[in-house]
Amino acid sequence: MKRLLVSVLLLGALLAQVPTAAVAGGKEEAKQLFESGLKLMKANDFVAAAAIFERSVVLYPTQNGLFNLANCYKAMERYPDALEALARLRRDFGDKLKPEIKEATERHERELHDLVVRLTIQTTPGDARVKLDGRDVGTGPALGPLVLTPGEHELEAAAGGHRNLRRAVRLAAGESRSEVLQLVPETGLVDLRADVAGAAVLVDGAEAGQTPLAAPLSLPPGTHVIVLRAPGHLPAERRIEIKPGESQVLDVTLPPFEAAKPVAAPPVERAAPPAVDLTASTGPSQPRARLWRVVAWSSAAAAVASGVAALVFWKAFADPKFQESIKYDKQYEATGDKLDDQKRRAAFDSSALYGAVAVGCGIGAGVFAVTAIGAYFFGPVKHAPGESVRVSVSPLGLNVSF
Repeated sequence: MKRLLVSVLLLGALLAQVPTAAVAGGKEEAKQLFESGLKLMKANDFVAAAAIFERSVVLYPTQNGLFNLANCYKAMERYPDALEALARLRRDFGDKLKPEIKEATERHERELHDLVVRLTIQTTPGDARVKLDGRDVGTGPALGPLVLTPGEHELEAAAGGHRNLRRAVRLAAGESRSEVLQLVPETGLVDLRADVAGAAVLVDGAEAGQTPLAAPLSLPPGTHVIVLRAPGHLPAERRIEIKPGESQVLDVTLPPFEAAKPVAAPPVERAAPPAVDLTASTGPSQPRARLWRVVAWSSAAAAVASGVAALVFWKAFADPKFQESIKYDKQYEATGDKLDDQKRRAAFDSSALYGAVAVGCGIGAGVFAVTAIGAYFFGPVKHAPGESVRVSVSPLGLNVSF
């Protein structure tokens, strides 16, 4: 490869256009440097030759000078610099490139594209300053793609209020990669000390553990509110200002919670209440309560009596005489016998009377029962302590005594 490279360089030297007229200043010096660079290239001292050609193209750039500089870089495996020299050659001379140099440039570019790495860098925050292998490459949020040689490279990023970031990346030939450099905000440390163990610690409303904390609080710069809460104690709140990289101690005392003691009110003079007879009933007036009790139990007795009477008369109503009256009624319709008509009417009238009385007694029993229930449950009928109610059966009906 080196033999081929030397041949190409010699070809470039032969194609160099040396001014026939004497020139002064930089152009003449650039020519002398160019010739010195060619000698160094023949001796395979590409490092020294590259330095000579760099000086030469600064004083007076020529097609051959830039082309030979790119070849020196390629021989030194500085592939990105070689591509940059070829790009400058195209940019500065464009259509004026000699056909042989243009063809050689295109060939070298194709070879170099497979030997380099393209790296894109993104930063958070966006104003982070980025260095690549110790060389400043600019400020984010996006840089690149940067053309690099394969192998290991070191990235550095720095931004105000954030921790510096350093990362090593290994890149392979022909690779295109994107690296995100996210810087962590620089924090401050707070050594929290409380006089109560087990107190809940809240930082800006979020739980951060219980006292005593295992490690100091690490907080981003700015103002923060720290609250401590413990059973039996009043909560304590502290507002603290955090600066990047600083440490501070925060002592918090939680006062115990004391229940408010009742304050004795001055005595108020009040009129003495009227005397109350403790032997009297505590409910409604005694006569009114007794009246309701009489109504309730009397209605209950009347309901029982009416019910018994209804049963008796209903039994009489169902007597066969009623059926006999129906039979007489049919005979009367057939024969017109007046005697039978009188018997039928007598039996029929008796049965009808019994039925009416039975129905009336039944209705009365229902009314008395409803009255008794209403008077007992909705009226003041509960007897006073010491009183008793007795119900007994007599030939005349039910006797209720209070």
